[in-house]
Parts: sequence; C-alpha cells; structure tokens
Amino acid sequence: MKVLIAGPVAGGSLPVARATASAFMGLGYDTTFIDFSLFANEFFIARTSGDESRKAAFIKTLKKVLVGEIDRRKPDLVVGIAQAPLSDETILRGLRKSGVITTYWFVEDFRVMTYWRHIAAHFDIFFSIQKEGFAQALAQIGVHNHYYLPAAYNHNIEEFPTGRASRMDVSFMGAPYPNRVGLFRRLAARFPLKIYGEGWNNYPVQGVVSGKRRITQAQARLIYRNTNVNLNIHSSLDPDAIGGDLVNPRTFEIAGLGCFQLLDNRELLPPLYSDDELIRFNDESDLIYKIGYYLEHERERNEIAMNARRRTLRDHLYEHRVVEMMNAVEKLSCR
Repeated sequence: MKVLIAGPVAGGSLPVARATASAFMGLGYDTTFIDFSLFANEFFIARTSGDESRKAAFIKTLKKVLVGEIDRRKPDLVVGIAQAPLSDETILRGLRKSGVITTYWFVEDFRVMTYWRHIAAHFDIFFSIQKEGFAQALAQIGVHNHYYLPAAYNHNIEEFPTGRASRMDVSFMGAPYPNRVGLFRRLAARFPLKIYGEGWNNYPVQGVVSGKRRITQAQARLIYRNTNVNLNIHSSLDPDAIGGDLVNPRTFEIAGLGCFQLLDNRELLPPLYSDDELIRFNDESDLIYKIGYYLEHERERNEIAMNARRRTLRDHLYEHRVVEMMNAVEKLSCR
C-alpha cells in the first residue's frame, strides 16, 4: 500500500507527523512524507505581513505541492496530521472519488483548537486523542467518522541527545496558556522553576529561560533529561482549569525518555499508564506537595520514571499507533 502523509508547516504536531511517517516506513509501507516545514519561513512572513493576497498566494503554493505529490505518488491512503494544509474540499473530494482513503489525526484538544468543525466531514476516518466528548461534538454537526487514537513516543530519533545543560529541579516546556500563567507565577515563588517556550516573554513570570522562540524537539529532550521534576500541565483557555480528558503527546515523550513528570489528572490516562508509572496531581496544593516530595525522594522518582519508560516502549510507540490506524482502515475497506 502506498501511503502519503501530510504534516504541518510548524507547531507542536510537526514531531508527531515525522514520527508517524517514520513508523509507517519502519513497518514496510511505501511511504511519502510531505515536509511542509520547508515552507516555515514563508509561512511566518505571510502570516505577519497583513497582506491577504500574500497569504492567499502562500496557501496556493502549499496546495500545488500537495496536488503535485498526490499526482506523482498516486497513494492508496492519505494521512493528514493536525495543522496540515489538507483542508481543500475539492482536493479531498477528488481523492475519495478516485478511491483513495483519507484520514486525519487530530492530536489536539478539540475545545481549544476548533478548526475540526470545517474539515472533519471530508475524511473517511477522523482520528483523535479524545473520546466521547469529541465524538458527541462531531455527531452534533452530522459527522460520525471518529476513532480514538492516543499519541505515542518516537524511538526512531536520537533518544538521548548530546549537549550541555545545567541540572534543574523543576521545569516546564510549552506555550503560555491561561491556566499555566497564573499557576507558574505562584509556583515560581516557591520553587526554582525554569520555563521554556515561545510566547513566555510576553508574561512577567519568574523563571522564564527561553520565551521568544519555539523549542526544538532535540532541545526539549535535553530539557527533560536534565530536569528532576518535569511539569506537564495540559493546556486550557480556562485560567483556573486543572485536569481534563486527553493525554498530550508530551506525556509519552517524557515517559519514553525515562524522565520523571508530574501531570494534571487526566481522565484518559488509565489504562495507558498506572499509578506506579506516572504521578498525577489533583489541584494546586497537591502539586506543591508532590513537587517537594519527589525532589526529596530521588530513588522513588527514578523508579517511577523507569517504570514509565518500560511501559512506553512496550505499548506506546508510533508503530503501535500505525498498526491500530491500519486496522481501522482495513475495517473501513471491508464495509
């Protein structure tokens, strides 16, 4: 089977796209990955120019690349990853009319990123990292192609990147969503918190180390590896939110590296991980207590991190997700 994977131009789902393509290749599929990140500079220029004609020209360029690769490779299956420029109705209708199976993996929170409303109906299968809530939201707009598929860990790139970094007690890597900003202001007054991620330079939060640019995956892995307690606070537009349903890709990344993390209580974490593999917190006071506790209990912290790594390598690689994805595609083909 010929598989074509379209990734995003930039953003947190770009590593997911690359990992998915690598997993398809590793499993023996004839795989083409369209790396739209090659157009990242043009994207940022067009986005910030304020010139609508320039934005339209950029989108036209991406469509031309997409159609060119489709015509050249003639895939049996097209997989779009979150934020990929795979939303043109005419192109998608043409693919389905010619017998190509179209799928999309939405590795984002449907409550935060709402562009799914405009694209989900145009795919044969719409994979996501959320369950009933998203399925119900899709059903409300007449879409019933939902399939739950959690994120995973990519072991096909250098797991333990070399590089110098100071050892840190507590760190966070990610964007400044409203629920994180206030919480981190308070945590930074108690702990030597270090914060990395594009956009933090716009907020007066103590502990911001790098806030003007996006952190690369290699840099993020170095941060995780050099942190005693990694904070994994899932994003929310609600400034008071702690906890939710989905499990973000960062969870699998930190766990797969064998690094310790504290994450807000996630409804979908069981049965992905057990309580001796990942430590959750219920509220801010619980988080403060557990940061202090695990900073003082290195042996226990390391044992939990190794448990998480073993579980990740056993059950949560992108190869596992591709197998499940293809099982869903096969069931669709047999209808």
